[in-house]
Amino acid sequence: MSKPRYRWQRRVRHPWVFALMLASLVIFCVMLWLPTQYLLVDGSNDKQHHIGFFFGLTLLCWFSLRYHPAWQLCMLLLFAVLSELSQHWVPHRHSSWDDLQANLSGIALGYVLLILIKLGKKFLSKGS
Repeated sequence: MSKPRYRWQRRVRHPWVFALMLASLVIFCVMLWLPTQYLLVDGSNDKQHHIGFFFGLTLLCWFSLRYHPAWQLCMLLLFAVLSELSQHWVPHRHSSWDDLQANLSGIALGYVLLILIKLGKKFLSKGS
């Protein structure tokens, strides 16, 4: 395996997954600034959308970055909090504790799944 040519390549595990993660972050940030009537999603499932997005973002972060899991968790928590705080300055949005709890629940569910996968791999490797 050759030495990475650029500095960022040392921190990225899978470039296509990383690109997907960046695209989802950009789409999420654009959606934060759009009025809710222009969004193509049903507003009645708002908490499920928060949980689902941060669950998926946790998995994408895990599989695309070579950072320690604690650093990844810090980045995800910071993004979850900042995404809610930033809505304070958007005229047609409001931040809420419930949304922040849904964001954190999605991150927690993602890490629970990743831990279960890791434990399953460890269990299967001992059985062989």
